[in-house]
Order: sequence, then structure tokens, then C-alpha cells
Amino acid sequence: MKKLCLLFLLLPCAISGSSQTVNDLFRESDVKISWLGIDFSHVKLIGNFAEFLEAGEKSSWQIRDIYFPRWNYIVLSEPEKYDIKGMLRKPDIWYDIDMIGEINARTSLDEIETYNAIQFTGEDIQSFVDQYNLEGKEGIGVLFIAESLNKNAEEAYYHFVAINMKNRNVLFHERLRGEPSGFGLRNYWANSIYIVIRNIREYYFGSWKSKIKPSSQV
Repeated sequence: MKKLCLLFLLLPCAISGSSQTVNDLFRESDVKISWLGIDFSHVKLIGNFAEFLEAGEKSSWQIRDIYFPRWNYIVLSEPEKYDIKGMLRKPDIWYDIDMIGEINARTSLDEIETYNAIQFTGEDIQSFVDQYNLEGKEGIGVLFIAESLNKNAEEAYYHFVAINMKNRNVLFHERLRGEPSGFGLRNYWANSIYIVIRNIREYYFGSWKSKIKPSSQV
């Protein structure tokens, strides 16, 4: 009987220590929140990216090897503009983009360029997250998964994704549009990232929070 009582005393601690809920993202919580970066490994480049608002050709391998890292590092190098803390309404977050950087570096170029629009489903997003190496990581990981950079339509789509890094479950995800602008390939698409961050901070986060019930768990 004593062993049974001890089991019930320990069980809640074990559960609370290994599971995160969507409430930890949208409300005050001691759960560690990490910015994981922007996953471009599934992105589609729609339109002709050979020459882009600047002299010289830009091949798909250059976009992967040069610009995927640049678009991720600009968030770190300009934190006041690319305001991840403000976006998540958290006083402190961790920056941990190495894993996503490694995934981006391995992006297949076989079908990255296309003229056809796509749209990821929730099942697609979960399948992408299932492939992440999250060993040793804890808390909630937040990232963008890039869906498309559409030169023809002058728009980009990203999925805002929050995941429980203990079990890879997607806690929350939303598809968002960003408008590119500026001179040069880096700045042009970086602005689409800025627009998405700004819109989440100013409009979407509060709306999402109002729809999350305090008891919601994933």
C-alpha cells in the first residue's frame, strides 16, 4: 500500500516534468522557450530566381548555401527589428538555430524551383518536425517553416510552429503571408520574415491567445 501511495505522489511530477502545453506558450510560464530559426528545407522557389534585383545570377545552390544562413542570421544580428521576444511576448528566450542550420544545409535542390504554388497541411508540418534531432533539448521550440518564396506573386508563406521538444508534438501552427521588399535578394525576402514577425506581434498573437482555453493540452 505504501508503494502504491508513493507511485501516485511521484506520477504528477513525472508528467509535469516531461510535457509542455500550448498554454505555456501563450501565458506566463517557467517553461523554457527557444527560437529554433527558419526551416527552408521544404521551401519552393516560385518564378525565375536566376537574376534578382542585383547583378549576377543566383542559382538554387547559392540560395541554399548563402542565403538560407543569411536569412537566419539576420534575425540574430538585428533583434530589435526582428523582435522574437516581442512576437512571443516573453521577457527572455533562448536562441538555438544550429539544428535548423544543419537541416537547411542538406536541402535537396532537385525540386526546389517550380512555377506551381503549394500549401502545407498540418500533417505535413508534423511530418517535418518528426525528422528533427531534438535530443537533449527541452521546453517549447518556436520556428518558422518556409513554404514558398513566390517571385511572381511577390509574396512568401511561412508556418509559425511551436513544438514540445520532449516528444516532437506540434503544439500550435499557423500559416502566414509576408510581403517582400527592398534591394537585393537577401533584403527582399528578409523583409517578408520581418512582416510576419511584426504581424504576429501586433495582431495575431493576441488573437491566438484569446482562442486558447486554459486547460488545452497537447
